[in-house]
Amino acid sequence: MLRSKAFIRFFSSGLQALALQVLGSIFFYVISVYLSKDSFGTISWMNALSIFITTILGFGLEQVVIRRIAASRRSDWAAAAFLFHSLAAFFLTLTVLSLLSIVLKGDVYRLLPWFFMAQGLLFLGIPLKQFLNAKEKFTPYGVIAIISNSLRVCGAFYLVAVHQIQVHSIIIIMICTAGAELLALLIYVVTQTSFSFKFRFQAYKKLIKEATAQYISVIFDMSLSRMDWLLLGFMASKAILADYSFAYRAYELTRLPMLIIAPVILPRLSRLMASKPSNQLQQQVNAFNTAELLLAMLLPLVFNILWTPVVGTITGGKYGAANAAEFSILSLCIPLQFFINLLWSLSFSVKKYKAVSSVTVTCAITNIGLNLILIPLFKGVGSAVAFLITNALQAVLYYRLVNKHVMDISLRPFLILLPAALAGWFITASMNVHFLLKLLLAMILYLIIAVVTKQLSRHTIQNSKQFLAQ
Repeated sequence: MLRSKAFIRFFSSGLQALALQVLGSIFFYVISVYLSKDSFGTISWMNALSIFITTILGFGLEQVVIRRIAASRRSDWAAAAFLFHSLAAFFLTLTVLSLLSIVLKGDVYRLLPWFFMAQGLLFLGIPLKQFLNAKEKFTPYGVIAIISNSLRVCGAFYLVAVHQIQVHSIIIIMICTAGAELLALLIYVVTQTSFSFKFRFQAYKKLIKEATAQYISVIFDMSLSRMDWLLLGFMASKAILADYSFAYRAYELTRLPMLIIAPVILPRLSRLMASKPSNQLQQQVNAFNTAELLLAMLLPLVFNILWTPVVGTITGGKYGAANAAEFSILSLCIPLQFFINLLWSLSFSVKKYKAVSSVTVTCAITNIGLNLILIPLFKGVGSAVAFLITNALQAVLYYRLVNKHVMDISLRPFLILLPAALAGWFITASMNVHFLLKLLLAMILYLIIAVVTKQLSRHTIQNSKQFLAQ
């Protein structure tokens, strides 16, 4: 029973991650191969800027809404409040950007309203998606997102087939598929759930007040993942941004397991942490952390061995060796991201909003400062190094916060598994054998160390299952 519940939750959450990351990556892979690096860099920059704008418009409500609904059945009103907030923000911003495109000259002002419309339609669906996720109903949106993103991929292939792939045609596909996704999600929520569109202004004010504590945190948190793109767009060429954004999207794809796990554990921790955490819960969380890191350390080991030979082949040499350094550095952030996500979820579930904001703002400012220093010196590699340093700082600060105010989290898995993964990487790198054999030998060495040091054990697996099944 425990196994089936955990499997269903991960499968349902996995549908969303599959649609957003795997199919999304296929779409951007197609356009990266068939567009020039300058055109692909332009799309990456505009998309990053549009995401940044919608993050500002969200006012930090996304996380607050899911925590409220997950913690109490009487808080379903929060999703409706967020939806009306999103509608007002979307139409106001689209109007302003459209007026700017008329008054001001330049490709940025001309294209930005269209890129914003594509991202803004997805933004309008977030309250509906969060309502379903808070109820742990991951499958409906997962199915909808798979269909819409599959249509996006098919659209890209169609443009390639008719020799019409260009920035403008890509924008049209993005807008149409985003609109179709929003419409399908709205129809499902209206017909199949208890979602109410009743808007209560006083309740909305209460929601805004709660979100205010972490609003700055949300903005700066977004800057951690896209500010490097924006700064590269200003300070380097679009071709350099294309190399970096391709490597970054591949890095995001390797985080797929974390993106499946994250929506599952946040509602669960919001419930379990409502009362004082027990010793048993602490043991289960630590076991889950060990299991996560076991996988998280393996991912960069595997993908770095595969990167140059595989990516070079599927892109005709356009990417691969050209941005191997950027990807290698970014991939080192994967274990840190798994660790940070668990620590953030623990902190957020006990409402440490101000502390979370402090950590995020500190790290975001550090990231911006490092990018301003390192991009002129090392271009994309400098931006990747800035991101790695920032992730390490974020992990340290969240660890201190959680261990002081929430529960003790062991660092032993990190201290054992990181050297094990690095050993597998460096030992096999010097071997003059086929890359698939290198991969097999590196994985065997890593898993042997994990078993001998008891990081991979029956106790770890059992406690992790119990945590996920609660």
